Amino acid sequence: MALRALPALASAGALILTLSGCAGGSGSDAVVIDGRRVSVTEVERTADAVAKTVRGDSATLRDQQLVVAALVAQALADSAAEKAGQPITPADRDAALASISGGTQIADVPDARPYAVAVGDIVYAQKALGAEAIAAQQVNTSIRVNPRYGSWDTQQMSLVSGTGSLSVPVTVR
Repeated sequence: MALRALPALASAGALILTLSGCAGGSGSDAVVIDGRRVSVTEVERTADAVAKTVRGDSATLRDQQLVVAALVAQALADSAAEKAGQPITPADRDAALASISGGTQIADVPDARPYAVAVGDIVYAQKALGAEAIAAQQVNTSIRVNPRYGSWDTQQMSLVSGTGSLSVPVTVR
């Protein structure tokens, strides 16, 4: 993928960080969203595939945080769409990804696909429903995130980097 796609993907990443967040989790789980567990290994694999596709190098902790944030924001976006009676279809997602420079290239990389699917859902839901509808879903969503990825600020609806201590679990409900 051309480096010109990086700004668009960074913008999508900023949106994700604005719409998602963290709370405490176990050492092997990167995130648990309404009981759906995503392992640290899955997050590392996805982040590495995205970083290699976008920049040609290995993932950093920040890349892993973007993946975790995307998964949380995707859950919120999907909930908002369901609540509005407008479930996100694969065609909706594909159209949203096509509107982002580099979106379809990431979707074509199997290990990066979870991130692309999340970004597609988020972009579609934000355009169709608005950011407020997505943000409102945090009230009804159980989110537990491994502290190595940061913490969730409910006032700002954003991911905040933390100490990475596993001894300070917090659950956002």
